Amino acid sequence: ALQVSEARALSSQAPAEPAEHATMAPVDPETTSPGGDADPRALPAWLEARPRASLILEDGTVFRGFSFGHAGSAAGEVVFNTGMVGYPESLTDPSYAGQILVITFPLVGNYGVPSDERDALGLLKNFESERIHLKAVVIQDYSFTPSHYTAQRTLGEWLQQQRVPGIYGVDTRAVTKLIRQHGAVLGKVEIEDGSPSEALGFEDPNLANLSAQVSRFDRQIFSPPALLDAAAGSPERVEPSSGQPSTVPGRTVHILAVDCGIKNNIIRYLVNVLRVKLTVVPWDYDFTNDEFDGLFLSNGPGDPTHCGKTIGYIRAVMQRPNPPPIFGICLGNQLLALAAGAKTYKMKFGNRGMNQP
Repeated sequence: ALQVSEARALSSQAPAEPAEHATMAPVDPETTSPGGDADPRALPAWLEARPRASLILEDGTVFRGFSFGHAGSAAGEVVFNTGMVGYPESLTDPSYAGQILVITFPLVGNYGVPSDERDALGLLKNFESERIHLKAVVIQDYSFTPSHYTAQRTLGEWLQQQRVPGIYGVDTRAVTKLIRQHGAVLGKVEIEDGSPSEALGFEDPNLANLSAQVSRFDRQIFSPPALLDAAAGSPERVEPSSGQPSTVPGRTVHILAVDCGIKNNIIRYLVNVLRVKLTVVPWDYDFTNDEFDGLFLSNGPGDPTHCGKTIGYIRAVMQRPNPPPIFGICLGNQLLALAAGAKTYKMKFGNRGMNQP
């Protein structure tokens, strides 16, 4: 049996205050600055009063820590990410829908969360989608006081706004080793004084059509800025460094992208860097009669076999007498394989991070 892992923070917390100080109001380091006239006993009291939380795995393993963000419980598939930075992007990546994200890098939250500013395309400039998609986040050391010129709020405040629970003080690398050794595992984050553990069951997100949950509902068209007049455009493809749109004879290249959980930066790259006209459609949109120069199949969460409609539409395009180029990334690559007649299967665990070639 696996040994129960206790959070490092449990062993480092301050001893309990004497009875005469038990009624002293605790402080929150997210809203209280040290120094000045602060009562030196306030921080130890706050440390003692922190709400406890646990990461409970389906095999019975328990990792204990402390709650931050939304004070609620959640269940999902436990996965890990090895990136040292990029938690605002990871948390808003639709590919994490239904999952509990364990971040292996020990310090998280130190540069806060940026603003909800939008770019020229109308997309959230600092995030990969409109909201956080994962079920909960698990970290080792949480930075209550961020320090970065773009920070507009703390990670805890952002999680609270989005009603996503977080737990810190967990040995995240031990969790990662367990997943690597035993494969994907279901789990739940339980907050002390929240829903009883037996009341919140384990939940397998792969049983649902997650692409349908994260995909946009309407067709959207994105055009590169300063489009050339068709009559004045070059008949050859123009390199992105020239700042001009990519063209085919007489017009701008038109790419149709199927949104199974597409990230904002994919749209930005295709439009602003490759300078194409981009039409983004919902996951179940019938594009078999549409005209386009290339078909892009996006990333997304869950089991690709749930996207039966999409697979059928891809197959129909592949069977055209002169099919356009088709590019699939992540889930989109699996959809392309299924449309070609191949089979897919779930890997033992996924490699998520920024350090893969």
